[in-house]
Order: sequence, then structure tokens, then C-alpha cells
Amino acid sequence: MPALSPVQITLLIVGVLLATFILGGLLAILMVWLTREVQAVYGQAPTTPAKAPAPAAEAVAAPAVPSQRIGPWPFVISGLAFLVVLAVIFYPMPQPQASTPASSNVEGNTLASVPSPAPAVVALKGNPEKGKELFAGTCASCHGPDAKGLPGLGKDMTTSEFVRKQTDTQLLEFIKKGRPATDPANTTGVDMPPKGGNPALTDQDLADIIAFIRTFNPHQP
Repeated sequence: MPALSPVQITLLIVGVLLATFILGGLLAILMVWLTREVQAVYGQAPTTPAKAPAPAAEAVAAPAVPSQRIGPWPFVISGLAFLVVLAVIFYPMPQPQASTPASSNVEGNTLASVPSPAPAVVALKGNPEKGKELFAGTCASCHGPDAKGLPGLGKDMTTSEFVRKQTDTQLLEFIKKGRPATDPANTTGVDMPPKGGNPALTDQDLADIIAFIRTFNPHQP
């Protein structure tokens, strides 16, 4: 049943009350009319063929039918009808439940309602030999072919404490994003472009480069 405003509820109750009293009045009038009809039928004396009245006989009056009172029954019936109408209107109706897709796996349905966690980042296994070639083709332009850095460009990666403390996953994300010269952590004043300026490098390529770097600067948390 839709929610009703206070004004609508008030108008509804007033309408039901008026209908109830009108019904009670009609029942009262009907009872009065029926009572009069019964009195008219049973109150008449039986008709017989006309005869000369006997001189010694006295006219016998027909017994009077006592008048019947209407009583409170019409109003009692109306009150009960009013209560029934209110019960039908305000009784809470059961709301239909949303159907869920049928499944034979109960455990699966339970888990489906729980948001699945974000997939864990899988560390890629790098190939240091391939990484050495990729490093020479991209990273060596700033960090030198021996990874010891070039003046005014890349830093020495063989002794870098930053590289040593980063995990392989963290280092991969760092290389993908790069570090601009405006970054307060940049101590060279030179931009480190994302992926060393080679956007063609894939995550696997970067994992290979990191595997090569780990051959001379292993991870030490």
C-alpha cells in the first residue's frame, strides 16, 4: 500500500465515518419500515363473511400487537462494518520480495553478494639477460652503460639506497610513472620520463630491466 499523507488519512477516515453513519441511518429507516409493515399485517383482524350481529354477542376486539423497538442493532452493525473497513485499509500488506537468480551452489550465492576484493598484483618474473639489453637501449642514455650514472643526468644505480629499499613491484610502478624535475624528491634537477622515455616498453620489459638491476643492487628492506 503506498504511503499516505496526514491530510489524505484524515480525509479517508472522515469519508469512512460518513459512509458508516449513512449506512446506519439507512438500516434504521429500513428497520422502522419493516416494523410498521409487520404490525400492519399481523395487527389486522381476520375478515369473515358479513352476518347480522347477534343481539347478545359483544364485539371481540382483535388482540393488539405490541410495537417493536428498533434497538441498537443497526448501529452495532454499522460500527462493526466501520472496524472492518479500517482493518482492510490499514492492515500492512506483504511486500513482494525481489527474486534472485536460481543457483544450485548456495555458497556461490552467498559469496556473490559480497564485493570481491581487488585482484592482487602479481609480481612478474624478469629475465636479467634480456633486461641488460633493454637497459643498454633505454636507461644507459642517462644512467650509463655500467649503471653508475652520468654527470648532470642519471644517478648511480649500483649504490642507490632508493633502488635497494624498493620492492620489485614498487620499482616497476616508479619507472612507469617517472619523476619530474619539480618533484621535491628529485635531487638531479633533470626529468626522469615515464619508462625512461620509451613508451614501447611493456611491464614484462620493465621486469626484465629490474631483474638486471638486482644483479648489482639487490633488494634490502
